[in-house]
This record gives sequence, C-alpha cells and structure tokens, in this order.
Amino acid sequence: MVLQQVIMSQLGWFCPFVIWLVLLCFFCAIFFAIQDGFLYLKKLHQIRCHRCSFYTGETCLKCTIHPYKAFTEEAISCEDWEGNYSYSPVLISEQEVM
Repeated sequence: MVLQQVIMSQLGWFCPFVIWLVLLCFFCAIFFAIQDGFLYLKKLHQIRCHRCSFYTGETCLKCTIHPYKAFTEEAISCEDWEGNYSYSPVLISEQEVM
C-alpha cells in the first residue's frame, strides 16, 4: 500500500516530464530536417549547367560533354563549364515591325 502511494506520487511529475521531452525531441527533429533541406538546396543552387554553352535544353541529352553528370552534385565542379553569353534577348524596334 505504501509502495503504491510512492509510485503514484512519482508518476505525477514523471509522465509530464516524459511528454515534454518527447515533444522537445520532435520539434528538434523538425528543425534539423528543415536546416538540412536548406543546406541541400543551397548546394543544388551551385549547379550552373543551365548557363553552360554545352547545355542542349533537351530531356534526353542535357549536356553534350558529360551527359550523366549534368544537373547532379558532380556538376558543381565541372571542369568543362563554359558560360553561354549568347542567349541575351533580342530587342526588336517598332520600325522593324512595321
């Protein structure tokens, strides 16, 4: 009888403590998952294949030099990258239209 009362008095603070600890672990896991997602996106934004002169724009052959490496994390340090500066928009004046 006395042992049961001691156990019940200890459960009064132990159960809420465990619940708060589980909630804290849950929110920390969410925070770290979001942080890892942002770091991964930051790494993916370093891929510059869409601005390369070897980029074809096709779905089957994205790069003529490295078709298996294009748009992957390996393409961040591509040694054959050349900037494509010829895709600037062409402006047509009103006189040429008429």
